[in-house]
Amino acid sequence: MLYRGFSQSDLEREYSPSTMIGGDLSPYLAGYKALSARARADFPVRENLAYGDSPLQVLDFFPARDDKAPLHVFIHGGYWQALSQNESSLMAPGLVEHGQAFATVNYTLAPDARIGDMIDECRDALLWLAAQAEELGFDPSRITLSGHSAGAHLAAMVMATSSDALAKAGLRVRDVILISGIYDLEPISVMSVNDPLQLTPVEVNDLSPIRNLPRPGPRYHVSVAERDTGEFIRQSRDYAERLRKAGHPVSFTLAQGMHHFDIIMHSATFLRRTK
Repeated sequence: MLYRGFSQSDLEREYSPSTMIGGDLSPYLAGYKALSARARADFPVRENLAYGDSPLQVLDFFPARDDKAPLHVFIHGGYWQALSQNESSLMAPGLVEHGQAFATVNYTLAPDARIGDMIDECRDALLWLAAQAEELGFDPSRITLSGHSAGAHLAAMVMATSSDALAKAGLRVRDVILISGIYDLEPISVMSVNDPLQLTPVEVNDLSPIRNLPRPGPRYHVSVAERDTGEFIRQSRDYAERLRKAGHPVSFTLAQGMHHFDIIMHSATFLRRTK
């Protein structure tokens, strides 16, 4: 038995979101690129700000009109092996227009980095932002952290492993928005997508958000597309429920009519708040 009684082919299908849209995700990737380019053309932006020594350790920053505005930080998806910050600015206009600054983080992809390295890089990006808050012009006590797909996994693990370091740096994450994410790496470890990742059993245990819950603090907003696969929906429900049982303020949203690739093309996905 591979995982939850799935055959290899069934497991590959359940963890391939493109199967829900006919297998061709290229129009959505082209849309991300075009909308991100338009955002950079239409709004002030500081591109390729280095938060580390590697040329890949960069982020793009869209300032808010108010230099004491909250900051929204986004971590892109791509199964830990695709995309970059260059295709991940499409949500910037909606957030800036709602009074938030916006940062989109690049990180080293597999096979050049292990997932643990990616988590560390995303943490380092947040720590760098904390140190630059006054110069960039945002309020470090009002941070929203979001991530999509593999980015949701990375965001959840940053909170599970680094909340104390972020707080010590003066960064207060108030809201965490996790969109169509992976929270249990066990099925990934027995699929073809693992070829560049080479997950070990120790990594599956130590880097799965569902096995490593964060400390109390932020509000968690777990969303998943109605037209995601059954396993993506189940993992999101299970993680939200695990957070709830641990005492975290958490909401769960099944985004009606959306699928894995267009859910991040809607501003409402990023503007959720608990009351």
